[in-house]
Order: sequence, then structure tokens, then C-alpha cells
Amino acid sequence: MTGYNLTSHQKELLRILVQGVKAGEVEEPIIPNYWISSTGWEIDGIKDNFDNNLIGDLDVLCRADLLASLDNSHGKKSYSIKQNGYDAVENDFMVSEGLPSTQINIGAIVHEMKNGYVQAVGSSDNSELNQLVNNSGLLHKKLDELTEQLINVVKSELSSKKLLEYLRTIEELKKEIESEKPSPSVLQKLFASISFFGDMESTISLITRVLPYIYPLLQIASQKLASGG
Repeated sequence: MTGYNLTSHQKELLRILVQGVKAGEVEEPIIPNYWISSTGWEIDGIKDNFDNNLIGDLDVLCRADLLASLDNSHGKKSYSIKQNGYDAVENDFMVSEGLPSTQINIGAIVHEMKNGYVQAVGSSDNSELNQLVNNSGLLHKKLDELTEQLINVVKSELSSKKLLEYLRTIEELKKEIESEKPSPSVLQKLFASISFFGDMESTISLITRVLPYIYPLLQIASQKLASGG
């Protein structure tokens, strides 16, 4: 096991933030405020004030992939706690050694790309899937439902810019699956993107959390390709 390269002050700061969010006392995005008339920096929901190193400590936690730095329309810095942040506090800031690289091939998850076609593994009943892909109304509703679940998983993990890019990719994927003749190569590229494979800034924790939500989409895409579009 190895530990995060953080000061005890930075670790305590993250513990306070995690505890506050879990207790419903701190709302995200977390926006630090500086009040000249008070003793320094404050965060809504936290009684204690913070010293002048607050922003620097928050930025260190971002670089450690424990917080996400968000855009703010008022020009203020704001932050969101990543799943890694919750995990770090729960595990007393220790991480397991020997984690696999994030550079994982999409084929390791879909198991096989044969002639460009996704081969779904352990798929649902084929007749049910076939009925779904051949009914445009049902297909559209199901895709909206599945992608909404997926977005709920990733939205707290991504910056505003990356979340917008992710939403655009999701819309491209839905459009491609619903098209008359989906392109296997385009589907492969889009699935790799929403799975975060090849994205060196993504984490194993995030990748493993999204896979269960992506798998049903793979099954539907596979059935659509198998039915000839």
C-alpha cells in the first residue's frame, strides 16, 4: 500500500469537506469565499474558517485527482469531490499498489470486435432486444433511460468542460444507434470514448463504475448491428 503525497493539513481539509457533503451541510459545487471583515476564507456549511492557503490546498487536492475544479459563471473557483476523494478518506489516504494502467483496450470489455461488430456477452433475451431495436419509440425511450443513469454516475467526476464533451458524445452515440444503418467503426470509437479508455486523466475507479451502465448500451448496439440496422 502507498499513501497520497499530501500534508496532514490537506488531508484534514478533504475529510472536513467529505463529512460536510455527506451530512448535507455542504452543497456542491463547493465555493470558497473570502471576507475581509472576517478572519479569512469560509465555505458555506462549515463553521471553522480557513487560512490563506485554502485555495492552494484545494488545487493540490485537484492535482491529486481527489477534487474536480469547476468553472463558475461569477469568476470564482469552485470544486466538487470526486469518487477518489471519498475513497481516499474512507481508506485513510492509502492506495493499493500495482493498479492496472488506464490505457485499457475497449476489447477487454466487449470481449471481441469481430469484423467491426460488437459481440455482446451474457446478453439479455435476444427476442426482447430484437423487439426493442425494431421499435423506434421504445428504443429512443430506453436509450434516454440508460444514458441518463450513466450521466448521473459521471457528472460529479468531470469538470464542466469535460461533462459538456461527454454529453455531446452520448448524444452522438444515441443518434448512431438509432440510425438506419449504424457504423460499427463509429460505434467502437464512441463506446471507447464514453468508457474513458485511452484517457490518461481518467481513473480505474471511474472506469469500473461506468462499465455496468455501458454494458446494456453495448447489448442494444450489438443487436442493432446483428439485425442489419
